[in-house]
Amino acid sequence: MSYDKKNLDITLVEDELEKLSKNIYLESPDLWIEFSDKIGEKNFDEMIIFFACKYNHLTIVKYIVENNLLDLTSPSRNKSFTSIIDHLLATSKTNNNIEIYNYLIGLISENTENPSDISTPDNSNNSLDSSLYIPKFICPKCKSNIFESGYKVMKSMIYKYSSDKNKPVIKSEELLDSITCNKCNTVIQDLNPDLLENICIVNNCSDCGSDLTVSGIVNETKMTYDKKSKKFVSSNESYSCAKCGNKLNDSQKEYFNIK
Repeated sequence: MSYDKKNLDITLVEDELEKLSKNIYLESPDLWIEFSDKIGEKNFDEMIIFFACKYNHLTIVKYIVENNLLDLTSPSRNKSFTSIIDHLLATSKTNNNIEIYNYLIGLISENTENPSDISTPDNSNNSLDSSLYIPKFICPKCKSNIFESGYKVMKSMIYKYSSDKNKPVIKSEELLDSITCNKCNTVIQDLNPDLLENICIVNNCSDCGSDLTVSGIVNETKMTYDKKSKKFVSSNESYSCAKCGNKLNDSQKEYFNIK
């Protein structure tokens, strides 16, 4: 790897790495030990980016790619795939992580001058599940769905000089309430990142994250005994995720038009 480990600013992804570390620990304590050792050595190899793709950590994937920490055209350690990027495409597809999948496809497009470097995946095998829910917000100018064409979010970052690193480093950053359509560069009024995130969340279970339009919901009816009619009658209905049993909230019931 052609980078200086001493000068690599890992603080940019510390929070995401911590979240990923917890996911890996729950999956396998043995893998977690190996993962922790690699992070301590700043060894961002195929294992690290594989788990980032599996658990949907796009920030880590971008960090590795944009800092040239790993050659994605190298042979994969998983012999089922010819290259690392083929392995990552399959992983993001299997876990329905559409943002990471599209980002990797974008890398392939950027390398069209050297198509032999990266093999373009067969759409019939590597395309994401057609049943995967994609939220919609239509740009008022170009009429594209910004969740598919992309959107830009402005970020405010505060830099301070670090005597240890002998350079300015980021001390804090925050997203600004401004959304720009990636296709036509129009600033969309009265729209912010939180509103877009809510559009995504309302269609998914707030507990397990599964797409309710795919996993389905369960309609549970509580029956109570009516002494006058001497029959059990419906007294209360509730709706929950068919996958994990978590109850739908009011926003979800309104979204799906469930009373």
